[in-house]
Amino acid sequence: MTGNELICAKLSTIQSKVSNHFNLNIGNNSVECLVFTGGICETNGYLIKAPGGAILVDAPEGILDFLIKEDVDTELLMLTHQHFDHVMSAAEVSEHFNCPIWAFSEYDTSLTLESLFQESGGPAIAVKPYQIDRIITETEGDERLNASGLSIQVHHVPGHSPDSICFYLEDAEALFGGDVLFQMSVGRTDFPNGDMNLLVDGIRKKIFPLNDRVTVFPGHGPETSIGFEKSNNPFLSSF
Repeated sequence: MTGNELICAKLSTIQSKVSNHFNLNIGNNSVECLVFTGGICETNGYLIKAPGGAILVDAPEGILDFLIKEDVDTELLMLTHQHFDHVMSAAEVSEHFNCPIWAFSEYDTSLTLESLFQESGGPAIAVKPYQIDRIITETEGDERLNASGLSIQVHHVPGHSPDSICFYLEDAEALFGGDVLFQMSVGRTDFPNGDMNLLVDGIRKKIFPLNDRVTVFPGHGPETSIGFEKSNNPFLSSF
């Protein structure tokens, strides 16, 4: 096993097929979504063809070629967090489409984990620097983030990474969760600033109160649901 593969081991306990196409029902509209899985960590990037322009959630390695092949003019890139496998193509996507990048924190090599691997003598990780054009804050109460005509609740759930956020589309009963919650697993917490208790507490207080029918589209592996994870996720039942 290579160094990079060791980095990505344990990201998900389930290996099964990820849906590469689905639709979100929002009001009277059906919004098409495409999934690209790429890079050494098999990271999911989600393209949402929103009414006001296409939104990309995360930018794993290789996704620019996918977007060009699909002939989709991406209007916005939103990051669930900035670990290297989710942002390897962020700079090139932003440059190619001249689209802004929104995230919870400014770009920092401590968030991409580049500085960690450099200091520890681990495998070389090189992320092309990018600019965060808008800092996204957690929404509260009736507050919503408007992105290309979509109304989105933002939940800040640290523990895997200090900048981890989830995008919740209430009308569509869909959560784009990054590396917070997986099918039968959760994000790893053995990186700097990782905290399993903080992660589990955030899931229980901010994610599990959502409707059991909500589909979770994670950063790795197949989609799942809030209801299924409440009943079956071993990482949450043990805390």
